[in-house]
Formats: sequence, structure tokens, C-alpha cells
Amino acid sequence: MKNSSPRGRSAELLSKRAVAYVRMSTDLQIYSTANQLDKIREYAASRNLEIVHIYEDPGKSGLTIAGRPALTKLIHDVELAHDFATVLVYDISRWGRFQDIDESAYYERHCLINGVNVKYCAEEHLNDGSLLAAIGKMVKRASAADFSKDLSTKVFAGQCRMIRMGYKTGGAAIYGLSRLLLGSDGTPVCVLDPGQWKAIQNQRVIFAPGPAEEVEIVNLIFNWYAHDGLGHRRIAAVLNDQLVPNKYGGRWTGNIIRCLLKNEKYIGNLIYNKSSFKLKIKAVHNPPETWVRCDGAFPAIVPLELFHAAQLECARRNHRYSTDELITILQNVYHKHGRISSGLINREGEPLAPSAHSYWKRFGTMYAAYDKAGIPHPGDCVGLAVRKRNYVLKEAMQVEIEDLVRRAGGTSKRKSSKAEANTCRMRLNDQVDIAVRVMACRHEPTWGYYRWWMKSPKILDTDFVIAAQLDRSNTSIVRYFLFPAAELGDADIKFTEETVGQFEAYSASRLADFFGAKQASSEDTEMTVWAS
Repeated sequence: MKNSSPRGRSAELLSKRAVAYVRMSTDLQIYSTANQLDKIREYAASRNLEIVHIYEDPGKSGLTIAGRPALTKLIHDVELAHDFATVLVYDISRWGRFQDIDESAYYERHCLINGVNVKYCAEEHLNDGSLLAAIGKMVKRASAADFSKDLSTKVFAGQCRMIRMGYKTGGAAIYGLSRLLLGSDGTPVCVLDPGQWKAIQNQRVIFAPGPAEEVEIVNLIFNWYAHDGLGHRRIAAVLNDQLVPNKYGGRWTGNIIRCLLKNEKYIGNLIYNKSSFKLKIKAVHNPPETWVRCDGAFPAIVPLELFHAAQLECARRNHRYSTDELITILQNVYHKHGRISSGLINREGEPLAPSAHSYWKRFGTMYAAYDKAGIPHPGDCVGLAVRKRNYVLKEAMQVEIEDLVRRAGGTSKRKSSKAEANTCRMRLNDQVDIAVRVMACRHEPTWGYYRWWMKSPKILDTDFVIAAQLDRSNTSIVRYFLFPAAELGDADIKFTEETVGQFEAYSASRLADFFGAKQASSEDTEMTVWAS
């Protein structure tokens, strides 16, 4: 019986088996994969070779092997047990336009030392193994590399010209803008939807104001950052709380906001060549003097003054102050007003002056900064009253939970471990850990709504969290929540009056509802929080 495995075939049979490799990076007809295969099949037939497999990289650049799965697979198959002896390629440029010509030779040599020859069907004089053929391959490889360099230079020059004329050279529109298609005479044709592109070569695309609601959101973001003191992550949180999707329908992040605030497209400017990855050799960030600009290429959707105010705020936040500078600024604020507070530091600072958060980051606490500057501490009566109020409420909740557990036939004990100052912990039936929290209402007039927030139950390292949601005035309990850590994951719990419904399954009007107990009277259904 004949051995049908690749290793068992006779050397003569194996020598007649070949594979084809084709690559096309453009739609040029001369290099279409179909045309390449026609020439390869003609070459194979004239030499009685059987093509057993075709490796095809359509629409792939030949500058590197990265991003060419077919060539990568071919090299991998050559290294393993293969059932072919020849690789047929249209010409050297289809093997690759490697900028290091030795790389092209390396892959060909790699095939040869594994018993596989590479043959160029349209350049037969390079296949005889002679010295002249070796020299010819070097010249062809250099020519292939130079072709890519020349093409890259021409494409770059063309793109620069289009940018200077105010035309868009590719890519999607950013949030708040849309792509407007122009005819050959410059008249508007239509607004392009995502995924659409021009169909005629002499048509052009420019930016135009996008949907009105997106333009409004963009201006809100700039105002929040430039005038209201909100940072990148805080702005993202506000938009997510309001269920405003980003450009792609997802959630906002601090990094998205940061990039949006720096983008000059919002004031009508086009900038090209800020970074480059020419010939796929190395990605670089280019200096501003090499950027290609077209200012005022299309109507701005953000006022110039507002945009510059945001850039000034960005510079202020990124400025690195020395400790002596921070102390001097703190002393100046104190001497000007005769008192000190975080609000005064934030409101009275000149442009590029540090915020109270800068002091907190440098000194650890505001009191430590005051001590360093020789300034007496301001009274913290409000903060003390809030902490006392929350402590009293959580103590009352723990007492009620203990009573409910006892009436249900269970056991409970308070945990004495050092937990967060605003979290009380209990252990039920010696196996379930719960945390008791208060969710106070937060309201800032800037965005005009009320919100509640609490850390993820998983981050609190507990099985369940029993939380009391306070009303807008933080004086009465609206409802209770029983949050299971296993179901809610790592995300923090955040909601507004409009979005609280997403947690309805975890809520109850009384603590007793979580323990299946009945309370003696209706007087226990509402607990008032008193300030003292």
C-alpha cells in the first residue's frame, strides 16, 4: 500500500507540487489577483507543476509582513511538514516592497533552506540561480522599495494640497460635525452618512456642522470645562448619567473628552501631519512647524473665545507649580480676604492659577497646605454636621437590622475591623457580610439635576450593601436598596431621579421588606434624618 502522507510521497511527485502566492494593494488592473493567477497558472502548466493551494493577500500593503496573514501562513507552512516544493509568485514586487531589501531576501532564503524554491513567473531570468540572477533580484527589490517611497511622497504631497484647500482627506467625522459631499463645481451634493464615501474621483468632501443636539452638547462640554471647573472624567460622568451617547453610541470617557477639547476642528481648522507612520517604519509625533494647516476651512461650531478659554484652562491644569509657588498663592488669597477655603482658592485664582485640588494632591490634605503656609484652619462645621448625621442614621439602621434578623431567627454581629469612615459592616448568621451605607443627594446647579452615587459593592469587599437613599434635602429617607455584589460587578452605582428605575428590583420602602418581617406600626416606615 502506498503511503499517502506528505513525507511518504516520492521526491519526484513532491517536486511537481506547487503553491501560488498573490497580493494586491491597489485596484490597478495589471496587478489584480486574477491577472497574477493567470500568469502563474500559465507558468505552472509550461513546467508540468500542479498548484495545490493559493495563498492570497487582497488589499494588503507589501511594506512589511505585518498585516499579511496569507504570507505569514505560507512561511509557517514552509517551516512545518509541507507537501509542495515550489512557491510561485507573479514578480518580486508581489512578494513585497520591503524597505529593507534584505528582509525580502530573508523570507525567500527561509523557504529555500526548508526545501522550497521561490519562482517569479513574470521575471523568469531571476530563477536560474546564477550570479546575474542574484544581482537582478537585488536591483528588483531596490526598485520595488523605491516605488513605494516615490508613491508615498506623491500621495503625501497630494494630501497636503487637499488640506490646504480645505478638503477632507479621509476618515469619519468627529462628534458634532458631519461630512458634506461637494460636486466637481463645488456645490453641495449631500451629507454623507457613516460608512458612505464619494463615488466620483473629482468630487470633494468637507466638514460641516453636524446634528443640532450634538453641537449643543459640544458647547456644553467646552463651557463646563472652561468656566465651571469640571474635569474630563466629571464631564464624562455627567453625560453618562444623562444617558447621552458618544459618537458611536457608547459611553463617554475622560480621554474622549480630553481629545474633544483639544480638537481645532471645532473652530473650523484642519490640521494634517501631526503624526505620521510613513512606509510603516516608525510612528512619530511631528513638531508643530511641520504640520499642514488650513485655518477657517469650514464654519466653526464653538466660539473662538470659548475654545481659547478651554485651552487656557487646560494649560492651567497641566502647569507644574513648585511648592513655594503654591504656598505664596495660598498666602495671597488669605491676605486678600482675611480667610481661606477651597471655594475661595478656586474662584479667586488668576488665569493659570492652581485649584484647590492641586493643593490636595501636593500636600495630602488642605489642612496640611494651610499649616505649611502658616494659615489658621477654617471651621469645618458643615462637614462635621454631615458626618454626624450620617453616623446617627447608620447606627439607627444597624439597630433595626439587628432586630429584624433576630425576629427572623438569625444572628448578627457588628464587625470591628477598620473599615471606611462612611461604611458600617455587619455579619449575618456567621456567613454573610453586609455593609450599611447612606446615599446622600448631590446637586450642582451647573447641569441642573440631582444625583446619587456609591462605590461598587465589590470594591467595598462585601456580599451585600444595604443603602438608604436620602431625599433632595438630605433630611428624609426615600427608599432602601439591597445591592448584591455578585450581580452588579465592578461598576459604581450611580443614578438620577430619571434613571433610578434601573435599580427598582433592588429597592424597598422599608428595611423590613428585605427580611420578610412586618413592622409594628406605620410610624417606622419613614425615618427622618436630623442635623445637629
